Amino acid sequence: MKKNKNLSSFLLEIFTEEIPARLVNELGIQLESIFKDNLDSNAINYSIITRYGTPRRLTLIIGGLANQQKDKERFIVGPPRKISINEKGEFLKPGLAFLEKNSLKKNDIKIIEKDGNKFLSANQHIKGIETKDFLVDVTTNSIKLLKNRKSMRWGSSNIEFVRPIKNIFSLFGKEFIKLKINGIKNENIIYGHRFYSNQGTKINSIKQYLEYMKKSHVILDFKERKKIIVNQIKKIEKKSKFFVEIDEELLDHVANLTEFPNVLSGKFDKNFLQIPKEVNISVMKGHQKYFPVFKDSNYSKLDSQFIFIAGSSFINNQVVISGNEKVIRARLADAKFFYEEDKKIGLSNLVKKLSSITFIEGVGTYKDKSDRILKNSKKLLQILDLDEKKLNVDLKSCCRLLKADLSSQMVYEFPELQGLMGKHYYKKYNKNIAQIIEEHHLPRGRSDALPSNNLAKIISISDKIDIIASCFYLGLNPTGSSDPYGLRRNSIGIIRIAENLKKNIDLIEILNFSIAEVEKSGHSKIKEENKNKAIEFFNERIRNYLIEKGFNMNIVNSLVNNEYQIRDMKSILEKAFVLKKYEGKKELMSVIEIFKRLKNITKENSKIDINENLLDNKFEISLFEELKKLQKAFSPSSMSKNPEVCLKEILKTSPCLSEFFDNVLVMDKNEETKRNRINLLTNMKNIISGFANFSEI
Repeated sequence: MKKNKNLSSFLLEIFTEEIPARLVNELGIQLESIFKDNLDSNAINYSIITRYGTPRRLTLIIGGLANQQKDKERFIVGPPRKISINEKGEFLKPGLAFLEKNSLKKNDIKIIEKDGNKFLSANQHIKGIETKDFLVDVTTNSIKLLKNRKSMRWGSSNIEFVRPIKNIFSLFGKEFIKLKINGIKNENIIYGHRFYSNQGTKINSIKQYLEYMKKSHVILDFKERKKIIVNQIKKIEKKSKFFVEIDEELLDHVANLTEFPNVLSGKFDKNFLQIPKEVNISVMKGHQKYFPVFKDSNYSKLDSQFIFIAGSSFINNQVVISGNEKVIRARLADAKFFYEEDKKIGLSNLVKKLSSITFIEGVGTYKDKSDRILKNSKKLLQILDLDEKKLNVDLKSCCRLLKADLSSQMVYEFPELQGLMGKHYYKKYNKNIAQIIEEHHLPRGRSDALPSNNLAKIISISDKIDIIASCFYLGLNPTGSSDPYGLRRNSIGIIRIAENLKKNIDLIEILNFSIAEVEKSGHSKIKEENKNKAIEFFNERIRNYLIEKGFNMNIVNSLVNNEYQIRDMKSILEKAFVLKKYEGKKELMSVIEIFKRLKNITKENSKIDINENLLDNKFEISLFEELKKLQKAFSPSSMSKNPEVCLKEILKTSPCLSEFFDNVLVMDKNEETKRNRINLLTNMKNIISGFANFSEI
């Protein structure tokens, strides 16, 4: 098959000092996006874009590139003729500027008439730009556009990048492209793995580049590096007869720590297994980026070995293993010391330090937060109609101890262990409280387990809602991708627990209660704007949660965009399932249409007083009787126990409302009659809205 001479390929490699592992993929995605957007917006055709990333290089390969952008024709309109050309036919300043700006000649100009005025115009031929020149511009700009909060400057360059750039190599077809980027090296040379090829080599094709990378021990493909790591771990597992739990997040990280992964295993002293396994795992995974090893396939019994990824196979493996064993021994020794010292002090004594640890500046200490969690929990118990005495735990003692491990040496060094350490420090005194101390942090993520008992669930909601209330009180709202206090994660945790409790909890009610308690710790009342933002934030999280569950956007909006709807997850979900069942059915469509009319005619009215003596025709009387039936059928308990029955009552009402609108003039000449009819309809709208805002469906 012959190659198309009009098509070329492009290779770009940004060769750098070590890029942090967590940023490699992110920067690669940014680079690909910049080129795609520029190619698409400039109508330059291509067949494929492939990106690669390692700790030392970001690579982009574009195939099937047209050598030149297609020529374009466009019709352009300029300034009015009267200010552009004088009576002698001479071009004035605006006319000359139009010619110069668009590279036109005087005889290219045509006069057109538009809205009674005459304007300069022309058919402009725009020659397509050379793809090579275009790529030079995009490459130069892409270096400046690749952004990260950790960007830095180096040497005399005024360019900012995540790490110093050692060389930029770009190839169009077989031609090396020279770039002019202030202070950045741009040579026709490619480097391989740092321990294999430090001299570099010249190449003149993408094929050569890929072959050289492979030969010089650089695995460009992130997915391939992951696969190599997993396969090597499996071989070691089989040989050593232990088990390794592959943590996907950790795997992603270590795959970007090296260009040529070499999986090795090491050991630590078995005495360290006497401390809680979560501590050992946290040290290995969180601090050393090691994979813990287990004795069983259920990953419950920790072994005294570990798996790690070396950056090279060119250094003696035993030397590398010995070095890593020394590091892990020191880290575990520190952890063991912290654990033993904290146990000597005891959780009850650690509590005393909470009054000197600030939660968030402006809303008090962790002691204040613990007090607010207790009040929130009591409020929830009241809402849920649960008896504190029957929960088999002293709620006050429990809330007092919840945050105590934050003042421990262990949690100070390993913050990710908060809750877990509290459990270990208190389990010999009270297993129930110890369990709640651990579980009140759950869920930590969207798919994480929920607390296992009702009191732990209630305390978890209380803690999380206090974080949200505190942040919105202070105006610390999440923006874009920035959410330092994890408000989105915490709100989803609240929603998931509320759903799991299968009880009627108005989340906005408990949010408002929590805000009021935060105000007592602060110095002023919350700004109304911040309070509204907090409620809207919660509504948005509920909306997203329901959409992720597969509900139609219109159904979700009917339940969330509704001032009459309490934010009770049990009720909302039950109604969502019922509406989904009737979605598209004729009777529901009829209610939707009639409700829109009902809402429109009552939009300016809030009064609901009805004078029965003014109901003077059978259609009014019939609708009034229908209203009384609905009022009787609709109650908080009936809406909660059987929402489908309530929806059926609404569906039955539709014909009666339709007959009313067809036969009754609402805007009667008699003001009293008109007002009475609008009040009757307002009552109907209010009670139907208690189920859903049908105008959103």
